Amino acid sequence: MLDAYSLDTQPLDSLGVELVPWVLTSVGTGRAIDYVYIVDLYPWQGTNGVSYGAPLVLDAGMLDALPGQEEQPPGSIVPLYFADRSYLTAPTDSVAPRRLYEGRVQGFSVERRLPLSPTDSRRVAGTFGLLALRNDDGVLDSLPDSFAVQGRRVVVKRLIRGQDLSEAVPVFDGVGVAWAPDDDVMGLTVRDRTALADLSLLPTYGGTGGKDGPAAWKGKAVPGVFGIARWVPLECYDTAYGLFRCHFRRIKGVTGLWDKGGAYSYVGDYPTEAALKAASMIGGQYATCCAEGLVRAVPSTGGSQPYQGTVTADIEGDAEGGYVETHAEIAARLLEIGGLGGVVAGGTVTSHAAYLPGACGFAWTSQTTVGESVSTVMQSCASWWGDDRTGMIRLGRLEESGVPDLELVPGAGLLDVTPSTLPASIAPAVWRSAVNYRRCYSVISRDAILVTADEATKAFAEREYREAPPSANSLILSRYPTAPELTLNSGFDNPGPASDLASYLQALYARSRGAWALKVPLVVAASLWLGRSLRVTWPRHGLAQGRDVRVVALPEDVGDRIATIIVWG
Repeated sequence: MLDAYSLDTQPLDSLGVELVPWVLTSVGTGRAIDYVYIVDLYPWQGTNGVSYGAPLVLDAGMLDALPGQEEQPPGSIVPLYFADRSYLTAPTDSVAPRRLYEGRVQGFSVERRLPLSPTDSRRVAGTFGLLALRNDDGVLDSLPDSFAVQGRRVVVKRLIRGQDLSEAVPVFDGVGVAWAPDDDVMGLTVRDRTALADLSLLPTYGGTGGKDGPAAWKGKAVPGVFGIARWVPLECYDTAYGLFRCHFRRIKGVTGLWDKGGAYSYVGDYPTEAALKAASMIGGQYATCCAEGLVRAVPSTGGSQPYQGTVTADIEGDAEGGYVETHAEIAARLLEIGGLGGVVAGGTVTSHAAYLPGACGFAWTSQTTVGESVSTVMQSCASWWGDDRTGMIRLGRLEESGVPDLELVPGAGLLDVTPSTLPASIAPAVWRSAVNYRRCYSVISRDAILVTADEATKAFAEREYREAPPSANSLILSRYPTAPELTLNSGFDNPGPASDLASYLQALYARSRGAWALKVPLVVAASLWLGRSLRVTWPRHGLAQGRDVRVVALPEDVGDRIATIIVWG
């Protein structure tokens, strides 16, 4: 049987809390804990004329603000230290002895929320309040003209007065957006680390000819393919040789090529574009230069219009640093391209690839951002991505509550409970879940495809997706006649993994679920993390017998010793 969580009976050291002689009493905890919130800012000294009101405009240089990235020139970054109360670290502090945190922080809130429905946005929803610094004395007036914060690191931590800085618990680790000054407050708007993923994913053609594209292509995105993508439409940049770019860097291979459904035969791979041009080929053949992401196709018919229609290819995409083909591996590769590989929690990539195996593929032929592309990948497998309170980017999925190791009951860690509303797409229960697979990126009707194409090619080309065997429980309709069904367009290339995902989703959403807002003391919220399993007992709202749930929303507000978390189960 679980031990009830009680602040009066449980030792605080079990929560990583150490009492010190000069503590105060926190509201609602029943125990003496003196929390201090500290803020470390790492702005660039000298704004180069950037107005404090300027929005966050991302560039690759901003990634240098992240730990593990290339250091900026000495003296360019000047740390600024603030706290919600003036705080001086101990002379023996292992991180920074006698560091003064000026007591100017008067407001900041943060909340992270996991998506509950596969149809929701797949980026962890982060809500970040204004970081408000008291400025009634005008001392901070010069900050906007002296320090550039756009894209620079901002860290908020919580510690107990007297603790070593090494024991401070991260609350937020992200980047600044802009200064927001007011009469008595110097505000700073912030974003989480995923803001740095809002950079363009694909390079663009320069329009100088050759691989750089004709003049008319200047500024157009170079295609990008990851994993195995089927029937990706290609554009010829050199009609004399029949050359196409199918990816902006090294690929694994091109396993098939068609012109209006007419199949070409493969010749081989060549190390350079020049070697590819020099290859001896006849009509109806294609060859690759995987090192440069190129393919050459010699038309099967001549004339002024050598190709009969859209040239499409099955491409095993990005292989720079090794080929990747699972959803998790592709998401991690996209983040790496965006310069965020160093802040991806590798363990979550490994575990995600283990519980959602199977080859998949994605292609982009028009510009997108790194963040949008990662969301597309995670949406297609009903998973989420986002940064945690330490600033590390994690991959995950919503799961059944595990074995809880913490129980919240009235008077022992639980102050109040209010029911929350579930998304209509999963409420009250899902009766059927279907997952589609093997996308055709260039749909062609039977009337438009070559009559000589075989039946399998025609059947594939006329549909964007194929449906894997679904998972359903029609008995749910007897109880809930309007129960929703889920349909997910996955990146999977084969029906097996897609069908497995459908079964997983049906098991997850077939039961009548609920969500509740729990008001708890900060000392309780401080011991939680998104996805943690709990057991909650409350005399109302279907919780009288106790219920196993997961934490799906976790807020924290500087100055507030009560938190309202959201649980689901």
